[in-house]
Amino acid sequence: MTDRPNILLIEADQMAAFPLGFCDPDGQAMTPNLDALAKDGVVFENAYCNSPLCSPSRASKFTGRLPTNHQVWGNGTELPSETPTMMHFLRSAGYRTVCSGKCHFVGADQLHGFDRRLTTDMYPSNFDWSIDWEPSVDHRPGTSVQKLAVSGPCRTNNQILYDSEVHFRAIEFLRHEALEQPPQPFFLHVSFTQPHDSYQSVPKYLDRYRDVDIAMPRLSTEPVPNPVTDWLAVHHGIDQFPPTEERIRASREAYYAMISHLDDFIGEIVAELKLLGLYDDTLIVFTSDHGDMMGERNMWFKRTFWEHSVKVPLLFHQPSRFTPRRVKQAVTLADLCPTLSEIGEAEEFCARWGSPDSASFSALLTGEGTSWRDTAVMQYFGPGVEAPWFAIRRGDFKYVCIHGWGGILINLADDPDETNDLARDPGHAELAANLHDA
Repeated sequence: MTDRPNILLIEADQMAAFPLGFCDPDGQAMTPNLDALAKDGVVFENAYCNSPLCSPSRASKFTGRLPTNHQVWGNGTELPSETPTMMHFLRSAGYRTVCSGKCHFVGADQLHGFDRRLTTDMYPSNFDWSIDWEPSVDHRPGTSVQKLAVSGPCRTNNQILYDSEVHFRAIEFLRHEALEQPPQPFFLHVSFTQPHDSYQSVPKYLDRYRDVDIAMPRLSTEPVPNPVTDWLAVHHGIDQFPPTEERIRASREAYYAMISHLDDFIGEIVAELKLLGLYDDTLIVFTSDHGDMMGERNMWFKRTFWEHSVKVPLLFHQPSRFTPRRVKQAVTLADLCPTLSEIGEAEEFCARWGSPDSASFSALLTGEGTSWRDTAVMQYFGPGVEAPWFAIRRGDFKYVCIHGWGGILINLADDPDETNDLARDPGHAELAANLHDA
């Protein structure tokens, strides 16, 4: 094992933690390759995105900053080129930084510290998706639940074709790296677009779920009244086109099939690492940019701070470096920036140009993180909402603040389904106030 590992960061798009068996014992998605990585890896049980939308979340992951500091609030917002990223830090430390797949960068700079991109991006790099800040009940620009009507089988689609290219180019890159003399450590970001809606998959993967009794959402309505749920019901057309049980089941089945397809891609990449002799010297990290409500609380897609939307899978795998363990403390995607920088011996650059919004959790990887802050901060002020809202998880409690409305306090240990709002309970008033001011 070399002192500085190659780093392979694999990212899914809109993959929640709840369908995965290594994250949730009730998970129904079939992922033997991810399960194998998790068995021999470090699994974070409480990993969160910093903003439940693609571009803001990815910007936090790359920069280690919260949206209030990187200023990417929507999918049509540009990350300033002068903002340093983990790719800049690792490249300064001697890494070759390469991306295969989706970054969701907007504007002229499509690298942001990568030496090169092996594929184009999946989504537009222009400003067509800029946020319309004018609130209107009749303005419905968002992803609509109408698309659930096509959930199910397909022969192929743009996502499948794109992910196939991402997978192919990643393996092609690894084969070139195996021949590189003298070897140079690489940071390879492999970023797929599945299982993002639309929820469609090919029969090969749907057939795996033919005899599975797909579980329906545990909560069919919103048990904690709040304006964001009402705003998003309009934004996503849920009030006009309420999904039927048949459409919910078909969408969940296809979502799991897409996850299985992705799992096969990941298995083939890991097999290639072994074949090329790169496996022992490569740290594999797997995560997602955010989750998906998948019908829970009669909500779909993302943009909320409920667990299905903001909790993401996160695992680190390099048995020669890290003993398998499960970590209960809360971490966020922004923490990946200083953590991977430290592992790649680029902490000097991260300390100089990084952000106090995040911290390295490398001690948690070795079981030594007894003083870890156990805190996750989340922010959202993008499409679908009419006021900023923020959330913080500290220990067992999650506090959500909706500007101009008030707060929601949940004890996740006692109430994992998030049905009992304690914010107005006198016994929790001091805690709610402290988290509000945090």
